Amino acid sequence: MSDRYTVERIMEIIAYVIGARSKGTPLTKVDMGELHRLGYTESEISAALSWILERGTNDASTDTSFRVLHGLEAETITPEGWGLLLSYLNLGFLTNEDVEQIIERAMLMAQETIIDVAEIRALVAVYVMHRGPLPESGSRSLLSGTDAVN
Repeated sequence: MSDRYTVERIMEIIAYVIGARSKGTPLTKVDMGELHRLGYTESEISAALSWILERGTNDASTDTSFRVLHGLEAETITPEGWGLLLSYLNLGFLTNEDVEQIIERAMLMAQETIIDVAEIRALVAVYVMHRGPLPESGSRSLLSGTDAVN
């Protein structure tokens, strides 16, 4: 078992699935076996798929705007961390507004540490797991412990 938090692992699965879908693959055709080979549990995969089904995900952004870090942000967020954040934005996993919120939170953390990939993953994990509209009243898109998608 990994020492990473399960929420971060779920976020990685979500990014994997969104990346696969951005290549035109429908959700039902995404290779879940690869996720199992990478060491993810059935519970983590189900949680990630539930999140995707609940909130939906944007297709890769068609917005042509580009965010540039200002001086203090560039000194605080490593190029690798910024690259990860941009890749999530390009996949449609995050919106421009989400990126702004995460940068804001990163700058608050920055008083204690440099923000690298691990910190960006943690910030994104916490942020995405607690955002997004819930399904319409009366609908059910969450999977129960025995449901499977494939």
